[in-house]
Amino acid sequence: MKVKITTLVENSVGIGGSRGLIGEHGLAILIETGKHRILFDTGQYLALENNARVLGSDLASINTVVLSHGHYDHTGGLSHLLACNSDFSFYAHPDVFARKLIKRKGRYKGIGIPVSKMDLVKKGVKLILDTVPVEIAPQILTSGEIPLESDFESVAEGFFVEKDGRRVPDMLADDQALILKTGKGPVVVVGCSHRGIINTLNRVQKIIGRKSIYAVMGGLHLVKTTGAKLETSMRYLQRFNLEKIVVGHCTGSHAIQALYARFKDKVVLNTVGNTITF
Repeated sequence: MKVKITTLVENSVGIGGSRGLIGEHGLAILIETGKHRILFDTGQYLALENNARVLGSDLASINTVVLSHGHYDHTGGLSHLLACNSDFSFYAHPDVFARKLIKRKGRYKGIGIPVSKMDLVKKGVKLILDTVPVEIAPQILTSGEIPLESDFESVAEGFFVEKDGRRVPDMLADDQALILKTGKGPVVVVGCSHRGIINTLNRVQKIIGRKSIYAVMGGLHLVKTTGAKLETSMRYLQRFNLEKIVVGHCTGSHAIQALYARFKDKVVLNTVGNTITF
């Protein structure tokens, strides 16, 4: 299967990129294969509509939306999408609509999805909410819920969710990846890897029954990972025999430098407008 992947939303715009593109803290990736136009995440709000227009990507032709998790910087662009298109299937974990918060300096701030489940239903969007892997098109499937199995990865502190009127730590059970079975090998698209990039890739291995993964693309959430823990992550990443590592968003500059040092030219800094064909 041949796949074209275009980054519509990322933290930054690459040098030499098209004039008029804007970066924002968020992620949205357009995946095109045959008749399928899949939007993986939707960015924070403003960048999706602007960058899609500048790049000539018609949001009205999107027929599938997959959300990696329910944080605003991955779901905020849904408002713009719904303004021009509601004829799509929507894939996510059931917890994606939970009221999510972050605690900073003793205060809670809402960081959840700005569109409700009922908003989508009223628009006629087809909802597919599941915790297990779901095939969304031939050779393309979600990872489903990612087990917390490694002994060195954990969900970052400070994230909360409201349950039964109480604020409890959010274990980000809704965090999931997208698996593309391309002609070059498996490509894994991730949002923030809140459940751990190694846990995520281990999950993918079990689903596809293959040890090697050709590429990983998205945010690795290593922004606060340093020292021995970062070295362990680098060592485990080598076990997947990755040929391409396309990273940005929440990966963190320190971790990206470590990735460059370890994997050399296999590493690509992802920016708005970046297009890759697998």
